[in-house]
Amino acid sequence: MTKSKKQTIKKLAIGALVANTFISTTITSLPEISFAKETSTSNTNISKNLKSNLKASNIIENPNFKIDAEALTMPGWKFGIRDIPRLQTTGPLQKDLPLVKSGVLGTLWYAVDVPDSSNGTFMMREGVDNSLELSMQAAIEDNRYYIIYQNIKTVPGEQYVFNCSGLSQYIRLGINVFDSTETLISSTPLSEDFTVSGFKDGVINSSNTFTAQSNETRVEIVLGAGKFTAGGIRRMFLSGGVSVTPTDTTAPDAPNVTTVYDTDTTIKGTGEANCDVKVTLPSGEVVTGRTDGSGNFSITIPAQTAGREIKVTLTDGAGNESNPTTVIVQATALAKPTIAGVTTDDTTVTGTGITGATVTATIGSNTYQGTVVDGSYIISDIPKQPAGTVIYVKQSKDGKTSESASTTVTQGELAPPTINGVTTNDTQIYGTGISGATVTATIGSETYQGTVMYGSYIISDIPKQPAGTVIYVKQSKDGKTSGSVNTIVTQGTVYPPTINTVTTDDTTVKGTGVNGATVTVKIGSTEYTATVTGGEYSVTIPKQAVGTEITAKQALNGVTSMDATTRVIQGTVAAPTIDAVTTDDTTVKGTGINGATVTVKIGSDEYTATVANNAYSVTIPKQAVGTEITAKQALNGVTSM
Repeated sequence: MTKSKKQTIKKLAIGALVANTFISTTITSLPEISFAKETSTSNTNISKNLKSNLKASNIIENPNFKIDAEALTMPGWKFGIRDIPRLQTTGPLQKDLPLVKSGVLGTLWYAVDVPDSSNGTFMMREGVDNSLELSMQAAIEDNRYYIIYQNIKTVPGEQYVFNCSGLSQYIRLGINVFDSTETLISSTPLSEDFTVSGFKDGVINSSNTFTAQSNETRVEIVLGAGKFTAGGIRRMFLSGGVSVTPTDTTAPDAPNVTTVYDTDTTIKGTGEANCDVKVTLPSGEVVTGRTDGSGNFSITIPAQTAGREIKVTLTDGAGNESNPTTVIVQATALAKPTIAGVTTDDTTVTGTGITGATVTATIGSNTYQGTVVDGSYIISDIPKQPAGTVIYVKQSKDGKTSESASTTVTQGELAPPTINGVTTNDTQIYGTGISGATVTATIGSETYQGTVMYGSYIISDIPKQPAGTVIYVKQSKDGKTSGSVNTIVTQGTVYPPTINTVTTDDTTVKGTGVNGATVTVKIGSTEYTATVTGGEYSVTIPKQAVGTEITAKQALNGVTSMDATTRVIQGTVAAPTIDAVTTDDTTVKGTGINGATVTVKIGSDEYTATVANNAYSVTIPKQAVGTEITAKQALNGVTSM
């Protein structure tokens, strides 16, 4: 099928050519050119039922003949020559001739490096309005043809239209089309010769409709010298917008697709006959097939999950693709939703289901809901659950409810346990953790363990630790272990020191205390201090009277004990003295301790007196010579010998 196409090229102003001398011409615009309908010489009976990847658009690369000055190429295009008899446009092609800079006509001109320039030269430069300005000098009329060609991707059996046009001054324009075997499949003859001296009447439209025979086709723009003095310079402006397009530009209607169920392994439908069918599955995988001569298709696919979308398109032989038909996979029986794993850290339940279904999650006696959007659901604001909790989910749609799927909450990231303060008095460690977790306490190189129950743990039988000891704890559960936290042992309660008995004879106060503690002994307003070493302390004091109160306290690591108190007791009481007693005496006298009670014993009789001013005196009967008299004194409950 051929179609008329109109291409606008603005008017140009030109100068004149002088034989064998190129006169520079200022071109400002090109005149309008209308493509005439051409009779195609190609075979149009080739079947169009082969697969096509083309779209109904121009498949020519660089249709405006842009030159890469650095690479000295015209991207997409190549250059060649044919040296053949006059008016024959086919024959052996000398291909891939390089483009070189030409110093003859200025820096913007490029020449095709032909093997024998004595038979003519061919130069070009970019012109106005996306055109290509050509300059040809032919030594022998019509003996050499210059070819600008391009290899394009085509679909065997598909019909294409090749259009090109230009403004000519003694250059003739034609078209050749070759398949990949170098067989000529279509040709448009050279244009008529223009004998005018300017461009005004030299408009050339060349069009060719051909049917591709192979996956790659060579399209040629054939340029030949017109009638002109041998060796003369000829010029042409090739218009930009050279095109090769498929003739079919109408996309098929979207296909009709039969309902697909989640148990189906084929997808069926109808549409335009002899088209490629593309089935895009929810995973993105593409499955292909073809409609038959009646427009029917049946393509094998994997069974799909209900609620997922499948898209189906048709592409005709010209590469025109239809709009997609979207089908949603239906459930033969409502499938269970899926549920992703849930950990103790999660506050959402996620999974997949049928688009539009309501998913209900049940945790114990509580339920939570969400809606499936694009095949997925999220149920938010779920309280964090302990490991081992079972969560059930089911989905409902169109009056149907699926069976339940479930998951068991697993342990997420373990937070460290807490640890209460530990003092030097403690033999247990307390804290909180995750129920069921094992808590390990590390003290130096020793470890101790306990189990968290109802959120709390106790680790017993810990030796009392000195202040400053660092205790680390961590917890483990379900194969995961938390980081550690620690506490530093602080000084606990400091108990009062002991005070040994202090008598009136003593000049020291002694007792026991906590090693390293400072003991302060206070007598009246006077304080005496000592450090506990080996569990004992000793301070020097003056002898004290009976009943004097002595207090002692100890301080360790900033903690001070309560006071311990004692009173001075009577020390050793010496025997009183007895003055000499004669048979004449009726008193016994002597010295003793002030306040002491002196008991004088003669036989079975006892006589007592109180020592005053260190002396005592008791009245007795006169005694016979040799009578034994004894005396003892008692003070504060202590009796002398």
